[in-house]
Amino acid sequence: MQAKRGGQRIWWVLILAVLVGGGWWWMGRDDIGRNGATQFKTAPLERGEIVQTVTANGALEAVQTVTVGSEVSGKIIDLLVDFNSVVTNGQVLARLDASTYERQMEQAEAELESAQATVKLAAANYRRAQELRSLDLVSQADYDQAEVSLAQSRAALRMREASRSKVQVDLEKTTIFSPMDGVVISREVDVGQTVAASLNAPTLFTLAQDLGQMRIAAQISEADVGGVAEGQQVTFSVDAYPTLMFSGVVSQVRYMPVTVQNVVNYMAMVEVSNPDLKLRPGMTANAAVETARREDVLRLPNAALRFRPPDEAVVVDAGGDDESNRGARDGREATRHQDVRGAGPVSPENMRTVYVLDDAGGLRAQPVAVGITDGSWTEVVGSDLTEGHRIVTGIQPTSERSAGAARGGALPFMPRASGRRRR
Repeated sequence: MQAKRGGQRIWWVLILAVLVGGGWWWMGRDDIGRNGATQFKTAPLERGEIVQTVTANGALEAVQTVTVGSEVSGKIIDLLVDFNSVVTNGQVLARLDASTYERQMEQAEAELESAQATVKLAAANYRRAQELRSLDLVSQADYDQAEVSLAQSRAALRMREASRSKVQVDLEKTTIFSPMDGVVISREVDVGQTVAASLNAPTLFTLAQDLGQMRIAAQISEADVGGVAEGQQVTFSVDAYPTLMFSGVVSQVRYMPVTVQNVVNYMAMVEVSNPDLKLRPGMTANAAVETARREDVLRLPNAALRFRPPDEAVVVDAGGDDESNRGARDGREATRHQDVRGAGPVSPENMRTVYVLDDAGGLRAQPVAVGITDGSWTEVVGSDLTEGHRIVTGIQPTSERSAGAARGGALPFMPRASGRRRR
């Protein structure tokens, strides 16, 4: 008896499984029949703002940076500033060991005194030769020799004076002064380190004039540099403050090309105000240069410009006549590769074709003249369309149509609701 009941349970389970599977199959078949037609995604034609920008990357730097070096060799015996020190013009930054130049100064002064004594002696001999020559007691040759000796001794005196001045200049250069008001952003030496000045002056410090005013050396692609000009607004961000946006102004677009791996760029200098000193030299700025702005204009999504109906779709042109599928494909191919970034007055180059979904669910091809774009929206500068028209942007995915049908479907064996109650 129990075995018989167990067999009946198994049969009921199998019957229930078949009913559930059949119900799902019936619902899917019903979805196919009900949603076999193509459904489109649409977006309304609306009014809004469009800001066209050009992206660029560059490093922040001080407006004026000066490298302070040493023109003489010696050992660093004193450092009076460090990183981030604020300095003024003429302030002492460091001192080198001056003992060698002091000894040279003593030698130069001794040689100068010797030259002065030689000049004094030569002058006395020349005066004596003049007196004797007036009495015709010396020959003309002796007189000329005395005159030449005086001139030579005076020339030697000037040489000794110049040599002393040179040593004096070298001695003064052992003290390193700041050439301007600014901030020390780099220190390359330590106390006790020996610097050797030969053909190039060794770098001791790097000074930035004023970190309250900085600039970005932004690299602009050759494809975008035509739209960049002085005075344009720039917004940028840095990795140190990902939630903050900073602003600047283009001050210069340089003509010199910068080629990196066969990619040609041009440098645009962007002036940036940095009153709170958040920005630091060397930070990478991700900038966007505002090349054009439109307020309260008709705009449509860029996806509408990229949309092309499927081959089986029937499209009605703007005049209301049906197009054949072949003709629709030809028209779509004619505009497939046109650039959608153009801006300016209405011209054949600015004409595009979009597709409007009417109330009956039909497609209508509509030519429009486009203006600037921000990458997501494109300005409509000329068209018969008005605000609120439904512009097709794509085809509804099959999975979404099936999900929508499943929400409204019912199993064939399930009771349906009716206004009649069962007794």
